[in-house]
Amino acid sequence: MILFPCTLIYVDVDAKPGPNATNRDPLSYVSQAVCLNNSLRRIGMPMLTIVTNEPALVATRLRKIAPENGPAVTALTATIELPKDTAFYAAHFKLDLMDQVAATLPDDTMMLLLDADMVAMHPLDRNMVGRCAEAGLGAFDISDQVFSAYGSERVVADLEIAAGRRLRNPRWYGGEFLLATPAALRQLVVRARGSCARYINESARVKHHGDEIFISAALNALVDEGQGLVEVGAYQAVGRHWPGNNYRELRWFRRCAFIHLPGGKALLEKQAHYAEFAPERFWRHLWVAHLRGRARHAIKRITGGTDNGWLAPQSGYAAALIARLIAWVR
Repeated sequence: MILFPCTLIYVDVDAKPGPNATNRDPLSYVSQAVCLNNSLRRIGMPMLTIVTNEPALVATRLRKIAPENGPAVTALTATIELPKDTAFYAAHFKLDLMDQVAATLPDDTMMLLLDADMVAMHPLDRNMVGRCAEAGLGAFDISDQVFSAYGSERVVADLEIAAGRRLRNPRWYGGEFLLATPAALRQLVVRARGSCARYINESARVKHHGDEIFISAALNALVDEGQGLVEVGAYQAVGRHWPGNNYRELRWFRRCAFIHLPGGKALLEKQAHYAEFAPERFWRHLWVAHLRGRARHAIKRITGGTDNGWLAPQSGYAAALIARLIAWVR
């Protein structure tokens, strides 16, 4: 199967920024997408396609990149209506992206929907891709993280509200990675339109907001009806990394095909300034950010929840502490 990597960049200066956004530049996600595209080129994967409601603005930001090296840009027709102060507002329009791709994707091609704040480190496992093509869908199950963080009862309740039914084995799927054949994608879009409408109508009742709740609800419902789905996290197709996290050892992520960095957007934007993606350069910066995050978490526990700016990137204290940590680790 041929892969079609794509990402959504929805631009609306009046909308509430994403909870993990640190750069108020509405086109900062374009820089992240440039880094992702450079990393895809390095491992020989097809170029990234940016699907956006503002193609002219995005093209302007890409004008200094040679066309053969930069991502493609496609216009998005947005249909979803919801309050602009909704959390993860822009991410909701992934459903419109999926709808458009489902209508145009050739039968021998699978959509690979990615978040912009990711990098590709290794080619995807061919055996896994083949299994996803046979099943129709490949998704990233992060139930172990979400259930423990918010409580399984609350998460399952939200999923079943969006699904409009009892689910046999509720799972929560991360929105940063989705593989789908055209046939399976068309079924998913139809089901997700319904779950999205219920989720919006019941927004006051659900704790979770964003694309993950209604896409997960739709995936769960399809699986209950016999739709095949491969859990790609088991193949280390993708790992979600937060600076300083204790969920997995940092070295585990080195074996992932893709790394998602929702808390490392600034790092990716800096990497986009380079013409080529260099894994070791990226890894050095990620390692330092990880150590800074571990130190920040430790100091917050000691000081009762605040580091008083000691570990800000520009802080001399942070630089000295990180240098000592790196020397200690080595």
